[in-house]
Amino acid sequence: MRENHIVVGTAGHIDHGKSALIKALTGVDPDRLKEEKERGMTTDLGFVFYGDDVTIIDVPGHEKFVRHMVAGASTIDFVMFVIAADDGIMPQTIEHLEVLKLLAIKKGVVVITKKDLVKDDWLQIVIDEVKKLMYDTFLQDAPIIPVSSITKEGIDELKKVLDELITQTAAKKDRGIFRLCIDRCFTIKGFGTVVAGTVLSGKIKIGDTLELLPNKKKVKVRGIEVHNKKVTEVGTGFRSAINLVGTEKEEIKRGDVLAQPGYYKPSTFLNASLYLLKSAGKPLKNLTRLRIHLGTKEILGRIVLLDKKTLAPGQKAMAQFRLETPAVCDINDRYVVRTYSPQATIGGGVIIEPKATKAKGFDEKLIEHLQKVEAGDPGVMVEENLATNFELPRKVDEIAYDLNLPLPKVSEVIKQLLNNKKVLCIDEKRGLYYSQKNSEKLKNNIINILKEYHKNNPINTGIPQLELLKNISKGFDKSLLNYTLEKMSREKSVKLTDDNKMRLFDFKVVLDKNMDEIVKRLEEMFLVAEYKPPNYDAVLSQRLGDEKLVKKAYRYVLDTGILIFVGESIVIHKKMVEQAKEKLIQFLKSNKEIRISQFRDLLGASRKYVLPLLIYFDTHNVTIKRGDVRILGQKYR
Repeated sequence: MRENHIVVGTAGHIDHGKSALIKALTGVDPDRLKEEKERGMTTDLGFVFYGDDVTIIDVPGHEKFVRHMVAGASTIDFVMFVIAADDGIMPQTIEHLEVLKLLAIKKGVVVITKKDLVKDDWLQIVIDEVKKLMYDTFLQDAPIIPVSSITKEGIDELKKVLDELITQTAAKKDRGIFRLCIDRCFTIKGFGTVVAGTVLSGKIKIGDTLELLPNKKKVKVRGIEVHNKKVTEVGTGFRSAINLVGTEKEEIKRGDVLAQPGYYKPSTFLNASLYLLKSAGKPLKNLTRLRIHLGTKEILGRIVLLDKKTLAPGQKAMAQFRLETPAVCDINDRYVVRTYSPQATIGGGVIIEPKATKAKGFDEKLIEHLQKVEAGDPGVMVEENLATNFELPRKVDEIAYDLNLPLPKVSEVIKQLLNNKKVLCIDEKRGLYYSQKNSEKLKNNIINILKEYHKNNPINTGIPQLELLKNISKGFDKSLLNYTLEKMSREKSVKLTDDNKMRLFDFKVVLDKNMDEIVKRLEEMFLVAEYKPPNYDAVLSQRLGDEKLVKKAYRYVLDTGILIFVGESIVIHKKMVEQAKEKLIQFLKSNKEIRISQFRDLLGASRKYVLPLLIYFDTHNVTIKRGDVRILGQKYR
């Protein structure tokens, strides 16, 4: 078995002989239903194996069932584009080619069927028309092989071309997280429910637990078949039938997704890029109702154009789809849109954000973000995910869930971004990461807030941290703020004051003449009072100046530490506090312990003032309380 299973799609107008061609190539008729054989048309996807590890999908050509073509084409490696020699190019021929371009199919072969029904000169005319049609498309240089499925003429040559294309096909890119879009569901007697589809990413084995979406139902893998052979595991690119335990056939619909639990989330908002085909005929208006073909599902929804009022044919736009039923998809998934009625393919594009939130048009930040993420580079995706979370640092598992990326891949990208200094680890223990750009933005915000605060409060030494937090944002993470302030403090752009306030590092309070005079009077008042200081009301009653200025001056002397709040509404001049501290230390060095009454006598003050002062010294580790006495703190022994 090849490491990578090859999926070959067929496309082209109805009744141009796709199913007959596949039978001629493989000996197997892809038409499964009796009704299909009677009508001579394939109404659902037929799957036929070509060689050991190659599936040929018979994609229907009937206009009514274009959604089936998208379901098959979304997983193919290359295409056999079929055009009948007797009919030539038909309307659905052109539409199918447009769809394949929208689905970013890169290579293929053009097969002219029914060559036995036409003369050579007519066949050459058809070939020339086909070359014109394929000009400037992915099939421009593709081989054109005329064949007859009846006489088998040209079939061997076609097989050689197919074998060459198969050999040239590289392994599908694997995102590492298992996902399969279900296109068939049936029951086998004695085994139960079986789902079929192509594995889009990841790998599973028998016994694994998976999740059925959008129902979010957990199921277990009982058995796996690939190419009608039982296997124990299956990976990206393989056409697979998976026997499930824990669900019934009736609970599963075509278009549902079988996935690794914990990554994919049903969403009714999808952000995407959209290209409107030149053949669309008229501009696409905002909020137009459309049919969105995504994976194996058709969903109705309305389009919100994010960067244009209307989208002209041949133009590209950023858009949001607001769906009527939830979709489960991934970043970089291709999709096709059709008009609601009458149905016609008008465009398609790439899913950029499969778990979007409701957006409005002309949001410049969102548009710029989507343009960056559109390329699908994991480094850019992780960096942008962090950048869009300004208020909160993020964990690796949160980023992995948002982006549908494996944890090891996100961890690897985070390491690279750390080395490139594009990401900061703000809490190694909790594994919290933050965007470097956002960090600079946050620091600038803090500096601007402090500048404004100093301007409006010129004699305040700084802003309380809680007030600073409120000014930045209500939803801001506290650990992030602490990290940022500590970093800014180390960088000497801000400084934390002794009373837990934040100021600009080079900020200094400059007092005007009136304020300076009031401050001096306050100092003198508390120095004279020694250990019997006045309370706040008593200070105001002294009429040291304009009451508003006195209040500001009082706050200033407290903020600057000229006066010290020792507790119980008692404020003492810092010189008196230092003096009391020295007396206390000297006493304890001589006497080992001191009682409240002894400290009272030492200072010549009443218990009302002495007790709060002793408690203040306890909290600053000058003394240690033991019962009714205090001893000297370790630092001062």
